[in-house]
Amino acid sequence: MTDLVEHPTAGPPPGVARRFPRGLWRTVATWPIALVLTPVAVGIAANGAVLAGRWWDPVDRWLAPAQSVLGALLLLLVASLAVSVPTAPMIAGAVWGIAPGMLQIVVPEDTYRLISALPGLPTDLDRALHNWLSGGVVLLLGALLFGAGLTAALLRRRLTPT
Repeated sequence: MTDLVEHPTAGPPPGVARRFPRGLWRTVATWPIALVLTPVAVGIAANGAVLAGRWWDPVDRWLAPAQSVLGALLLLLVASLAVSVPTAPMIAGAVWGIAPGMLQIVVPEDTYRLISALPGLPTDLDRALHNWLSGGVVLLLGALLFGAGLTAALLRRRLTPT
């Protein structure tokens, strides 16, 4: 006759994921990671796309897919940050994807000049980034990162016991 009684404060009900504890340190550490990794990943993948056109060079033939895979893995890492801080990929997607994509739509004649003004970028990478921007790839990546963060935030809210 001594049945165990579950208390609502003992934890989440069965079938509901435990919510990660909120912390300012986690947000402060995650946002810069997402904001730095996103342009690095896009740059590496865009450079891999440039190298893919050099199929006659045996070094570039293997370096191009390697850079594309590395860029994709870094973007996957940024998207996976949504598990702990959903706003991190949302902000990275908005800053490095959606905002430049909208800029390309509004003033397409100025985007190559802005990209080529970035210090330290080789001309091939300038062209690759501009091609990705004018082709909508950057906007697409930004929307996907934003969507990953939004989905994680909505799922977290729905799965949190009230």
